[in-house]
Amino acid sequence: MKFVPALAAILLFVAAPALAAPAAKAPAPRTPNLFPPHVALPTNVRPERYDITIRPDAPDLKFSGHEAIALTVKSATDRIQLNAADIAFQKVTLSGEGSAPTITLDKEQQTATFAFGHPLKPGRYTLTLDYTGVIYEQASGLFALDYTGEDGKKQRAIFTQFENSDARRFIPSWDEPGVKAVYALKVEAPANEMAVSNMPVAKTTSMADGKQSVQFADTPKMSSYLLFFALGDFERIHRMVGKTDVGVIVRRGKAAQAQFALDAAAEILPWYNDYFGTPYPLPKLDLIAGPGQSQFFAAMENWGAIYYFDYALLIDPKLSTEADKQNVYVDIAHEMAHQWFGDLVTMAWWDDLWLNEGFASWMENKTTDHFHPEWKIWLQTKGGEQGAMRTDARTGTHPVITPIHDVFAAANAFDGITYEKGHSVIHMLEDYVGPDVFRAGVRNYIAHHAYGNTVTDDLWREIDKVSPKKITGIAHDFTLQAGVPLISVAETKAGVTLTQSRFGADAASKTPLAWRTPVTVAGLGADTWRTVVSDKAPASKAAKPGVTPLLNAGDIGYFRSRYSPELETRIVAAFPKLAAEDQLGLIYDSRALGEAGYAPLTDFLQIAKQADGVEEPVVLRALIGQLASIDDFYKGLPQQAAFRAFARARLAPAFARLGWDAKPGESDNTVLLRSSLLATLGQFDDPAVIAEARKRFAALIANPASLKGAARLTVLGIVATHADAATWDQLHEMARTSTESTDRTRLYRDLGASHDPALADKALALALTKEPPPTDAPNLIRGVSGVFPDKAYDFAIAHRAQVDPLIEPTSRTSFYAGLADEARDAGSIAKLKAYAQTVPASARPAVTRVISTIAYRQDVVAKRLPQVDRWLAAHPG
Repeated sequence: MKFVPALAAILLFVAAPALAAPAAKAPAPRTPNLFPPHVALPTNVRPERYDITIRPDAPDLKFSGHEAIALTVKSATDRIQLNAADIAFQKVTLSGEGSAPTITLDKEQQTATFAFGHPLKPGRYTLTLDYTGVIYEQASGLFALDYTGEDGKKQRAIFTQFENSDARRFIPSWDEPGVKAVYALKVEAPANEMAVSNMPVAKTTSMADGKQSVQFADTPKMSSYLLFFALGDFERIHRMVGKTDVGVIVRRGKAAQAQFALDAAAEILPWYNDYFGTPYPLPKLDLIAGPGQSQFFAAMENWGAIYYFDYALLIDPKLSTEADKQNVYVDIAHEMAHQWFGDLVTMAWWDDLWLNEGFASWMENKTTDHFHPEWKIWLQTKGGEQGAMRTDARTGTHPVITPIHDVFAAANAFDGITYEKGHSVIHMLEDYVGPDVFRAGVRNYIAHHAYGNTVTDDLWREIDKVSPKKITGIAHDFTLQAGVPLISVAETKAGVTLTQSRFGADAASKTPLAWRTPVTVAGLGADTWRTVVSDKAPASKAAKPGVTPLLNAGDIGYFRSRYSPELETRIVAAFPKLAAEDQLGLIYDSRALGEAGYAPLTDFLQIAKQADGVEEPVVLRALIGQLASIDDFYKGLPQQAAFRAFARARLAPAFARLGWDAKPGESDNTVLLRSSLLATLGQFDDPAVIAEARKRFAALIANPASLKGAARLTVLGIVATHADAATWDQLHEMARTSTESTDRTRLYRDLGASHDPALADKALALALTKEPPPTDAPNLIRGVSGVFPDKAYDFAIAHRAQVDPLIEPTSRTSFYAGLADEARDAGSIAKLKAYAQTVPASARPAVTRVISTIAYRQDVVAKRLPQVDRWLAAHPG
């Protein structure tokens, strides 16, 4: 799943047999075994096959289902328990039983228990269920998305989203990743609509009343959360890639926007077949697009039927930006990597979610860099890694492999630690053992555990078998404990010495921990120094006096780098000559160390002054982002003007070079840089930039073709944040009348971005009307929270009964808490603590992280900004 911070004829397949699934190895125990047992279904009954018939009633947002579950009773029991949520049972029978069982529903635990009054003997049975369920208007279970069709009329398509634990809203099931079974899905639906699932259509039968029965081929043995179904007025473009029919499915009329995605999938699939050493095992691979959005995810890796929201898959030449194109490619690479890591081989329980998501996040970058080196994706991804490191250095973080007590806690693990820290650790480990050795271990892991479930140590074990350098100990240090190592370098008489401690941004995060940390150091001579540093094993290297060592050369290690004051002076002076990745590392580390008090924050300002001549777009975007973040600390303070003058002076050379308009032949990354530059100057209230944006917006209103792509998006963003009532009304009309789902979503988001409190109130009120689609309404509230966090949070909490249905159940806590993320005062912390008491204990970490963010902001404002103010006064210009 790609979480958030982002496809006509009937399928042309004949009947296909179920794929043979070789016996898979059971996952080995985790070493060390640190985690307590989790809450799960009893293991004395296990499903082998689900035969499912679904009859959707999309207009009335409901469906009925019939299910025959072939199961095995492993030990005598008088009851069968499975998962079910918002399901009403009409009939339940068990083969060999003459009477119906007693049904007990546990709404809190989302289970249904069928008690038979006497022990069932071990053996095979068939459990038959007739039931009804709900079609939701947010992305959980079976859900509906409305859109404007080619004829201008409202249309509705339905899709499913089951990760992490919502298959139980569609089929009563053993809805746990470690319980795999075969799924045979049949759908009875209107004949003029296309039904889509994981497998090709095996048989289509005409029915009365304009309906048809569509039977899909059996899936291979897989986890419940990977099952998929969609129904709508779709069309499909496709091509054969080897033995796989690769397609993109979109609502009718959008096929041209799917071509980029089809081309990407077609070039990635053979590369993955080779990398993993196991060919993609299903006969088809579809990428399916749906309008709207989720507050939680952008795409989902359903096996053979990957779901994406439009913005994460389709490219509209009038509206899409260069960033959109890159993000679409990355998202496709991510979800396709899951077809092996997650689908073919699945984690045994949500503790090891990172084994899916961290690996897919690493693979998305490796793949994108292979096919599009000009995008410099490894440089770009450092920004996301920094977000993870900030979280990891504060209260509320968690280990990469984290104990998940129950499925309700699993939603908390879909975060930057799992994704961004996860892929960063994998990148570091691959660099440590070498890419060829790492790939050999991955290939063996996939081959040995296909169609089965694993824990993380199964992967480390396979890599250790083929690697001269053993990684399990290092991997445990970085995945079984939270936190960020701090590697310090100091000059000695004989050379340099490296030591390791812990980097923490608050007191709780400075408790000592130890890591065996792979470190790469350049600048000491002709050869790069590679070593492993721990708290009990410092490392020393002979070097000539006056050298300038470069810690974390290549910026691949997951740690902060700290230089002694003398060495800091030298490395800052060397900044203009460093490689781009090392410039990034210095920019990010200097700000982080300064804000946390390990070094003066003014070290970052010194580096910013050295960056005037930098031309690498990714480095400049990073610098812009850091300046914008520090500016945010100054919100509402009189000293902000002085900092903004300094920041604008740093951005002036780039703005003079780039201007407003794209130039022939410039790179995609240059376009991204221009957008970031203009947006940040808008944030700094630059009068010339705001005036030009308003001028271009007026031209856009007069002639909608005058702006497109990134230029349009940038102008709208600047104008929205500085909107008056008349401008807000113009933006509102654009949102209301837009027929493109991605454009509409962004416009509604912009309506919440105004700095005018009266317009913020207007946006909040609009969110609870029927005008914005249910998946877009939360964007208005979230948009307001970026400017008026207390206003947005108080509004949402006061209207929980209306807001709850707009948010997926498992992400509600993080949504509400996240609205306060930009808050600045103790009152907000008190409100969040009170809110935490109203949610399940397993969901509270999401609140804790926001409280930690607010406390961190208060600390920086109180302790670090006065230092910056004094420096700015002494260093004008």
